[in-house]
Amino acid sequence: MSRISLKERINEGLFLLDGAMGTELIARGVKAGKCNDYLNIESPDIVSDIHRAYIEAGSDAVITNTFGANKYALARHGLDERSK
Repeated sequence: MSRISLKERINEGLFLLDGAMGTELIARGVKAGKCNDYLNIESPDIVSDIHRAYIEAGSDAVITNTFGANKYALARHGLDERSK
């Protein structure tokens, strides 16, 4: 498969992104209110499985699981020292 630029791929027509990460995490047993961003370190297999499922369902791209990965959001979970 040849690689083309994102702009070229989008110009080809329909381009599908993934869906809601938080909803999928809860569906897989992650408790609401948990720091979803820290799951990239704590449980990367869950995050990878969700991304893989979206790709298998037809997504052309997936968005990183970093929605709240900033020092202010991480502080609510006592993880602000983990950010730079």
